[in-house]
Amino acid sequence: MKTILNRNIRREFKFSFARFASIAVLLGLGVFVLVGLKVTGPDMRATGNTYYTEHHMADAVIKSDVAISKSDQTYMRNLPHIKKIEFSTYKDAVIKGSTSSIRVSEKTSTLSTSKISSGRLPTRSNEIALSSAEKGKYHLGQTITLVNNKGKTNVSGLKHTRYKVVGFVTSSDYLMKQNLGTTNAGTGQLTTFGVVTKAAFTSSRPIMAYVSYNNVHGAAYSNRYESQVAKNVNQVTHRLTKRADHRQTQLTTAASDKLNAAQKRLTAKQNTLTATKAKLSAAIKQDPQAASQYKTQEAALAKQQAKLTVAQKSLTAQRQSLKKTSQLTYEIQSRNDYNSGYNQYGEDAKRIDVLANTFPIIFFAVAIMVTLITMTRMAEEKCQELGVLGALGYTKHDAMKVFIIYGVLAGLLGSAVGAWFGTSFLPRKIFAAYAANFTMPSFQTPPSLLWISVAVIISLLCATLPAIIVATKQLREVPAVLMAPKPPKSGPKVLLERIPGLWQHLSFNHKVTIRNLFRYKSRMLMTILGVLGCTALLITGFGIRDSLNGIVKTQYSDIIHYDVIGVFNPNATSASRKAYEKKVDDLKGVKNNTKVYYESVTAKPTDEVTNQSVSLIVPKSTKAFKKDVTLRNPTTKKHLHLTNNGAIITKKLATITNVKKGDYLTIKQSDGDKYRVKVSGITEMYAGHDVYMNSTYYHKVFSKNVTYNANMLRLSNRSNKSINRVSRTLNKQSAALTAVQSNDAKTTINNILSGLNHLVLIIIIVASVLAFVVLFTLTNINVSERMRELSTIKVLGFYPMEVVMYVYRETFILTVAGILLGFIGGDYLHYYIMQTLPPETAMADMTLFWTNFTVSGLMTLGFSVVVMGLMAYKINRVDMLEALK
Repeated sequence: MKTILNRNIRREFKFSFARFASIAVLLGLGVFVLVGLKVTGPDMRATGNTYYTEHHMADAVIKSDVAISKSDQTYMRNLPHIKKIEFSTYKDAVIKGSTSSIRVSEKTSTLSTSKISSGRLPTRSNEIALSSAEKGKYHLGQTITLVNNKGKTNVSGLKHTRYKVVGFVTSSDYLMKQNLGTTNAGTGQLTTFGVVTKAAFTSSRPIMAYVSYNNVHGAAYSNRYESQVAKNVNQVTHRLTKRADHRQTQLTTAASDKLNAAQKRLTAKQNTLTATKAKLSAAIKQDPQAASQYKTQEAALAKQQAKLTVAQKSLTAQRQSLKKTSQLTYEIQSRNDYNSGYNQYGEDAKRIDVLANTFPIIFFAVAIMVTLITMTRMAEEKCQELGVLGALGYTKHDAMKVFIIYGVLAGLLGSAVGAWFGTSFLPRKIFAAYAANFTMPSFQTPPSLLWISVAVIISLLCATLPAIIVATKQLREVPAVLMAPKPPKSGPKVLLERIPGLWQHLSFNHKVTIRNLFRYKSRMLMTILGVLGCTALLITGFGIRDSLNGIVKTQYSDIIHYDVIGVFNPNATSASRKAYEKKVDDLKGVKNNTKVYYESVTAKPTDEVTNQSVSLIVPKSTKAFKKDVTLRNPTTKKHLHLTNNGAIITKKLATITNVKKGDYLTIKQSDGDKYRVKVSGITEMYAGHDVYMNSTYYHKVFSKNVTYNANMLRLSNRSNKSINRVSRTLNKQSAALTAVQSNDAKTTINNILSGLNHLVLIIIIVASVLAFVVLFTLTNINVSERMRELSTIKVLGFYPMEVVMYVYRETFILTVAGILLGFIGGDYLHYYIMQTLPPETAMADMTLFWTNFTVSGLMTLGFSVVVMGLMAYKINRVDMLEALK
C-alpha cells in the first residue's frame, strides 16, 4: 500500500508540474526580494565597518586654521574620553601638467592610516604615495611636480615640489572617487590625495588632530556608536572654542608686542634722524655760503626719511590687518561631519533599508495570496481522492502526505533558490551600483540565518498550511460523502440582472462571463489584488527613475541660475581684496555678479544624531540675487521674497528639521555658537540645504553687520569646462579661499541616480516576473477546475477561439480592474517611497508621468495575453470525452 501511495504522490508532481513550479517561483521571488533587500543594508555597513577598522579610522577630527601650539596639543590630549590622539598636517597644490588638485597629507601611524595597495609608504621627504585611484595615470618610480595656483613650482609649506611615486594607498578619509572635499587649489574641488613624510613640510607644527574615544561601542553607523561620538563632540566644542580664543589672544598679544617693539625702534630712528636733520639745518644757517657742501648729507637724510616713512606705513597697515584678523577656531567634527564619503555611504545603506521595509511586504503579500489559493484549490480538487484513500484503509496522515510533501518541496525549493540569489546576486548587484562612487573593497555578504529562517518558515507555512486545513476539514466526512461528486457552485443573481431591460440585451457569452466573475469571488479577489500589487510595483519602479531624473533639469533650469560662488578672505590686505575684485570684474562671459555673504553652518535634523551642512547666503542686492536663485513655493510656485523679519529655508531642510513657516530653526557655526532663525518662507530646492536672509535680518540674528565675502557669478557658458576655468582663475588670487560650484550638487544627484537605476531595473524585472507568474497561476487554476465546463461548450459546437475567449474575458476584466486599482496603489506607494528614499541632502519630484501608468498597464496586459496564449494551447489539447467522464 505504501508503494501505491508513493507512486500516487509522484504522479501528482508529474501531472501538476506547472502548479508546483508556479508555487516555487512565487515563493522564490518573495524570498529573493525579502532576503536580498533586508541583508544589503547591514552588509554594506559591515563591509564599511571592516574597511574603517583596517584603516584605524578616527572617531573625530580637530581642525585649525593655524598651527597648533605645543601647549594646545597637551590640552587636547587631556580632553575627556580621549583614547588616542595623533596630530598631522597637509598642504594643497596642483599637479603640473594637469587640472588635478591634490591634498598632500602627513603620514599617520595610529589613526586614519593609509593602507598600501601596491608599492610602499614614503620614507624620504621627496617621496609620495598616491591614491590607488591614480594607479592608471601614474606608475611607481615616476616623478610628479607640484605647483601653486599660479603654476609656479613654489608651494607654500612644502620643502620640495618634485616627488617620486613610491606607492599607491587607500584611506578612510577619502572614500569618494569624486568630490573629495573643498580646497583653495585648482577649481576648488579636491581631485586626489597623496601621503608624504613629516619631513616634507617646512613646518613641524600640525594643523589637525585625529581623535579616538575610549567610551564608544558598537559598529559604525549604529545608533549606539553615532550618538556617543556626537555626545563627546558636543561636550568639548565650547571648551575648544574657549581654548581657541585664548590662543587668539596670545597670538594677538604677541603680534601686538612685536609691532610695538618695531614701533619703538622706528620711533627711535625717527628721533635720531630728526635730530641729525636739525643739526644740519643749524649748520647751514650758520654758514649759508657753504650750503652746497651739505647737499650730499641732505640727500642721504632724505633717503633715510623715505625708508622710515615706508616702514611706518607698513607698521600701520600691519596694525590695521591685526585688528581685522579673522577669529581663530578649533573645530571638532565627528566622522559624519568631517568625512562626506562616510556620511553618504551610510545614507546609501539607509536608502536600501527603506526599500527593504516596503517592497518585500508587497512581493511576499502577492506571493502568499496566490500560494494560499493555489494550495487551497489543490486540496479541494483532491476531495474524491481523499475519500478513495479513506475507503481503502489509509490513515488521515497518509491521505495528507501528498499535500505535506508537495508543499514542503515547493517551499524548500523556492526558498533555497530565492535565498541563494537573495544572499549573493541581489546584494552584490546593488553594492556594485553604489560602490562605483566609493573606494570600497570587495563586498562582504555572509548568509543571514535570521532572514533566511524567517523566509523559509513563511514559505513552508504558505505552501502546506492551507491544504492541510482544507484536507483536515474534508477528512472529517465519511469516505462515501467525499467520493460523491460535488455539485457545481450555484451562480447567484448579480446586480445587473436586477436592472430592467439591461440584462436581456447582453449576449450569452457576456452573461456567462459576468456570472462567473461573481461566482468565484475568492479567485476574483485574488486576481485583482495580485495584479494590483504587481502594477503598483511597476509604476513605483518606473516612477523612482523618472522622479530623480527630472530633478536635475528642474534644479538647474528653473531654480539655480548661478554657476560659481567665489569665496575670498575679507580680512586679507586691502591690495589683495582689490586685486580679487578686479579679477572678478575682468572675467569674460559673466552675465551676473552678485556680492553675497557665504558661510557653511550646520543644523541638526529631528531624531538624528548627525548634523547637516547648510549654506547660509546673504545677498547684498536682493534685486540682483533674483537673477541667481529663484525662490518659490514648492506647491504653488509663487515667488518668495526676503524680508527683514525672517529667513527663507529650503524644503528638505524644513522637512528633516520638522519646522514650518513661522517656526524657528537653530543653526550652529563652526565655533559651536548657536543661533535661532525665524522661518519666513520655505522654498523649492532638490539638492543641498540653504538658508537665505537679507542683511537687515542677519544683523538681528547675529547682532553685527554683515561682511560680504563672496561673489555669486552667473556665466554665459554654463559648461563644466567654463565653470572650472573661472574657478581656477579666482583661486589664483592671494585673497581667495575657495570656489563653490553649483554643479557639485548635480554630481550628488547623479551619484544617487547611478546607484538607484540598477536597483530600479532589478525591481522592474522581478515585478514583471511576479506579474506573469501570478496571472499564469490564477488563470491555470481557473482553466483546470473548469475543464468539464470548457469541454461541454466545445462539445456544443463552440469554436476554439470562442472557448478561449470564454475564459479570457474573465481574466481580461479582472486584469483591467487590477491595473486600474494598481494605478491608485502605485501612486500612493511611489509617494511614500519618494518621501523616504532620497538622502537627507536631496528631495525628489513627486510627480508621476502618464508614461509610468501606461507602460506598467500595457506590460501587465501583455503578460495576460501571453498567459492566455499558453492556456489556449492547453485547452485545445484537452480530451473532451475524458474530461466529461
